[in-house]
Amino acid sequence: MKRLLPVAPILLLIALLLSPAAALSGAKQGLSLWWSSVFPSLLPSFICLKLAQKLGLLRLTARHPKGRLAAVIGFSLASGAPNGAKLLCALMEEGSLSARNGSRLLPLVNCVSPVFLLSIIASELLKNKALFQPMAISIYGCAVLLSFPILFHRDTLDHSGEAVPAPAVPFADAVAAVIEESMLDMLRIGGCILFVCTLLSVTRPILPGETASAALAGFMEVSAGTSAIAALAMPLRLQASLLIGTAAFGGLSLALQTLCCFPDLQLFPYLLKKMLYGALVGLICYLLFPLFPAVSAAFASRQEVLTRSLSLSALALSSALSAAFIGILSLMIGPGKTICRK
Repeated sequence: MKRLLPVAPILLLIALLLSPAAALSGAKQGLSLWWSSVFPSLLPSFICLKLAQKLGLLRLTARHPKGRLAAVIGFSLASGAPNGAKLLCALMEEGSLSARNGSRLLPLVNCVSPVFLLSIIASELLKNKALFQPMAISIYGCAVLLSFPILFHRDTLDHSGEAVPAPAVPFADAVAAVIEESMLDMLRIGGCILFVCTLLSVTRPILPGETASAALAGFMEVSAGTSAIAALAMPLRLQASLLIGTAAFGGLSLALQTLCCFPDLQLFPYLLKKMLYGALVGLICYLLFPLFPAVSAAFASRQEVLTRSLSLSALALSSALSAAFIGILSLMIGPGKTICRK
């Protein structure tokens, strides 16, 4: 596999040269997505996050490292990726989080933001804001539950030396440095989106149908993938579960953005863990769906909810959910290779 990696860029370049029109169209779509959606939504949060760090946010909880880690997990889930990667990396650099457990937390806390779920998936794609409830409980509840064993593990914190948070800097200096660093981060993220959207546009014509095209889009870029899945004709319950599973996975584009913020990330193990996490979140959403009658008229009756919850398919999915939960928990907190080096 490693011997083939140097050849991959040459093959991609040949594919781009053979399909220049598709490559240009994909690049334009990626640039439009970055400029119209990603840039205005991420830049303010990047500036606020970096400014808080420059002004000494991590120093405020220096005596309570686990409380600081819990706060970082909560802020990461609220602000969305790749802020989760940036916050964990900051904790690792200042010595309050071990590299091993930072790498285990990364696939859990580096998720899409609640704003993306509510405004894009629930409101724009599915036209039903009530769908935000089961999807949000699935993705963020799963992340919190899986984070607990790591948070309270005895080796989570780095005890090799005393954690030394970065000293606070004057406000004027902090603002200038933060804006420069945030703009550079946004350019890196834009490059990742443009590159992945170009590859997606080049490879889409060779796929056999819309379902395969939507699956590839979900693997490559989360916004393009969720839009493609929402356009497919399927039951609402299955569609919502696939959408939240795709959002939990994040796609190759988000993984590359994470790599820009988390330089020691090992990409392939990270993608594997995110796939497992996305499958688990999708299963949880599918099982929780009947418990929210407001999301669909089909589940308006309590008797219908009880019947569907006890159906053979639901019981089979519950078994699969239990197996997936145990498997991903073992993968996240058990022994094995880490996904970053420190």
